[in-house]
Amino acid sequence: MTAKLEHEWEIELPAATAEQLLAALTTRDRLYGQSITLEPEDDPAKAVEVWLASVERLDGAKYRLDVYAEISGPKEFLEAARDALQDIVSEQVEAAAAEAGEATLVETKKLAEIEFRKVEEDDERPSLVIPEWLAPGEIEVPWGFRSYDPKGGAWPDDDTINAHDRLVIIPFDGRLLLYALPPIEDDEDDEDDEE
Repeated sequence: MTAKLEHEWEIELPAATAEQLLAALTTRDRLYGQSITLEPEDDPAKAVEVWLASVERLDGAKYRLDVYAEISGPKEFLEAARDALQDIVSEQVEAAAAEAGEATLVETKKLAEIEFRKVEEDDERPSLVIPEWLAPGEIEVPWGFRSYDPKGGAWPDDDTINAHDRLVIIPFDGRLLLYALPPIEDDEDDEDDEE
């Protein structure tokens, strides 16, 4: 019989520099909307499914990410899955920091020159990470809004977005810094490389 368990916790990360903020937003990108399957080694048929969501906020020089997990599967494995999930999320935080260290600055704009607008689903770009606190009101998903230049053109434009795996907009010191992140490597790819 399948049971469900909900679990919430907060991750606090430093955000005093543009680089720290980049690592924090990369963490959100790695976690939000992810699905994870946890299988007991001795009985893969009793797998537990986890779906993650998050809400972020900037609190001075601290970035706070509220993580929500919906865990479903055999009741006897839910608490163990919850405990394992904390470790998995910690690994994602470390991986995000490493990716942020590999990021390249693509472009900068003055914050005052950019407007943020909600967009329809067809104009959403999940590979573009924009801090939720820049959203013009409530949004359903983190990519439910975009940034636009004074002439009304999307910034970054679709060509720039399509040329990179993931982009992150960092608001810092009156400017918006557009960083390109390396692609997320799958664990399966890592295992293939080891063979």
